[in-house]
Formats: sequence, structure tokens, C-alpha cells
Amino acid sequence: MPKAVIDAQLCQPDSCAGGRCSARRVCPTRAIVQMEPYDPPSTDPQRCRGCARCAPECPLHAIQLA
Repeated sequence: MPKAVIDAQLCQPDSCAGGRCSARRVCPTRAIVQMEPYDPPSTDPQRCRGCARCAPECPLHAIQLA
């Protein structure tokens, strides 16, 4: 099953409101983790179901399913 992967080269947390990853709020399993605002987010592969709800929420298209 594919999982969400965040491309660290494309991700710029300052592009999201308040430095908080906008894709986090739509993840039903809370698989996108961001410790502090403006920190780069990461995905928890154990929680990710591969639903792809997060991908269209990323303004920089830094989230892909792989």
C-alpha cells in the first residue's frame, strides 16, 4: 500500500499559515507530524493509510504517495 512521503527539498513550512503544515489538519490518522511551527513535517508510516487527502492540501505539492 502506498504511503504519503514529504519531499524535504520542496517542503517550506513558512508557506503554510503560521508555519503549521496545512496537510496535517486533513489527515484522518494524524500521520503527518510536525513538532513545532516552521519545523519540517514528516509522516509516520505506521499511521498512514495512503488515503492521499494530504497531497492536494500541500501548497507546494511536496507530498506524494510512494
